[in-house]
Amino acid sequence: MQARYDDARPILIIKSEPQRIPVHPGSDWYLDWDAPPPVITLYDIGNGPAFNVRSVIYGPEAIAAPDPNGTWQYWVGVNAEEEREKHWYHWTVDAISQGKEKDLRYTLASSFSPKVFSRAKKFIESKDHKQKYTFNAPKHPLESPNVSKEPRCICRVTMTYQDIFHRKHASIYDLIFRQGWQVVAMIDDSTNDLSDLVG
Repeated sequence: MQARYDDARPILIIKSEPQRIPVHPGSDWYLDWDAPPPVITLYDIGNGPAFNVRSVIYGPEAIAAPDPNGTWQYWVGVNAEEEREKHWYHWTVDAISQGKEKDLRYTLASSFSPKVFSRAKKFIESKDHKQKYTFNAPKHPLESPNVSKEPRCICRVTMTYQDIFHRKHASIYDLIFRQGWQVVAMIDDSTNDLSDLVG
């Protein structure tokens, strides 16, 4: 049975250039939530088609900025909480054929949006519980991105999809400042997909 699963497993990768993600001019390590939402091109490099493709894009778990003295601090309070919960989503029930690509058009979530996730449900986990990934990118390092040796994640893209056996899979990418897309995980047979986690 595993061989049959492997022969039909889709694997979605991001084909778009990182510049598709809107960032602030001059502070291009911060997402620009006021800009038009992004369009990202995915490509199926797997052995089968991907069904029920959905995706979310979140910023970092904690955002760092310099204070008037030039010391880098994390945002705190209501602004920090609001920023952590902001996200774009793509919820059209798309299918991507093996060896084909598709553009995902995102929408900015709002308090009136049905695509809201509670903090307790903002992660994707493998069935063996060995892999667990939050929707938010890792928090920023507490130093200037121009001198930091630590990677600074601008955002995290989480995509979930199903194969012909209705098994759920996920592809997770981080956008690293001045480096590009970095694969975080390709989860085969996850416990849930994005549609399971809404509400």
